[in-house]
Amino acid sequence: MPALLERDGNGAITRVQLREIIRRQGLTGVGNDRLGAVLQELRNTDITTTRSTSR
Repeated sequence: MPALLERDGNGAITRVQLREIIRRQGLTGVGNDRLGAVLQELRNTDITTTRSTSR
């Protein structure tokens, strides 16, 4: 995921990037109705990780 963020120049994963990851990995069970929840969880994890490593 960090490579995608660097490639696209954004600090947080986008819906398009998440779809790309899901397709590449052949993951099932993550439809459009679940993307928002997954994105929110990923973004919360990123914030938590960033905060904990910056201390």
